[in-house]
Amino acid sequence: MAKEELFRREGAAWEPLHDLVHELSVDTAERPYTKLWTVKDGVAHIACWQAEAAQMLLQIREGTYEGWDDDREDELNASFHASIRHLSLDDVIAQLHASRVRMLEELDLLPEGLLDDEARSWFVESGHEHYEEHLDGLREAAR
Repeated sequence: MAKEELFRREGAAWEPLHDLVHELSVDTAERPYTKLWTVKDGVAHIACWQAEAAQMLLQIREGTYEGWDDDREDELNASFHASIRHLSLDDVIAQLHASRVRMLEELDLLPEGLLDDEARSWFVESGHEHYEEHLDGLREAAR
């Protein structure tokens, strides 16, 4: 999949997430999303993975990427949650936008020759697939 298609899919999935996030009130954002997370935490979770993807794409571009250990996912989710749960809704929304911009920038800066399966996976799994994975649950919790 070429960059153009990656950007297109991310943008299409971003629109409904963006709309949902900007309709949240402070009260709605504090509603339970999962057993451990609020709606705000779910949005922050997406932002944290966007930031992680941006970092991994940067490492791929600079030739310092050492691979990924799937066993770290739960550990990182817990670490992300601990570091962001105190943030205000406005701060989480700002983080979501900033992380997305960084992720998009890093994909754009990545030379086509380095756009391999690993790079695509980081962008897709932290971008449009991740948005789609969480969108319905966040909508339901925010009602």
